[in-house]
Amino acid sequence: MASGTDTAWSALRQTGQVTLRGEPATWSRVTRWLFLVLGGLVGLLALAPLVVIPLVLLGGAEISLGIVFGVFGVYAMLAVLGVLLVLGYRRQVRYLALERQPVILDARGLTLRGVGPIPWHDVGPAQHRLVRNENSDGFVRRAVMPLTAAGLAAVNQRLAPELRPRISPATGPIWNRTHRHVYVPGVKGMSQGEVMGLLNAAHQLFLDSPPRQR
Repeated sequence: MASGTDTAWSALRQTGQVTLRGEPATWSRVTRWLFLVLGGLVGLLALAPLVVIPLVLLGGAEISLGIVFGVFGVYAMLAVLGVLLVLGYRRQVRYLALERQPVILDARGLTLRGVGPIPWHDVGPAQHRLVRNENSDGFVRRAVMPLTAAGLAAVNQRLAPELRPRISPATGPIWNRTHRHVYVPGVKGMSQGEVMGLLNAAHQLFLDSPPRQR
């Protein structure tokens, strides 16, 4: 196990529980910056006509009615896109705040982003998988703990609907969107690989422990 997890692993073995300081995962931080970059690009596109049109008029060219309607149409599309980006950014900022909540590992399961404990038998070992992108129809590589059959039922049927997105984004067709993974949390002072190693060690420890020792 990587040296960055030694203290946490020792505490987990000795006391049966460890509480870690959560922090935004790499993909979550990247998504926030992506929203900011896209917002900046939309802003630049919105400024472009304000610069180009006066230059055209100064050059003596005429502005037709079609061009005027075209400009208004472009601004309407940019306005819609801007609203979607603002809503997406706000949603991501709220998610970042949830990620800073404690990550708790104990015999009962895993607690992260204010949800849990998620029983160890409800999830598989942490691994990298290609999953549906949170913001598009494509696929992206993410560190996840796949939900078992028991976990799928627990999350998608019994967990409060407002808490399910904290586990992972819903995927699938509109009429059958489900949460199929637990996104590996970020932990302050640990790399993603170290977090995954600690989660897998805890997963094996508690699943292998007889009930009387838990």
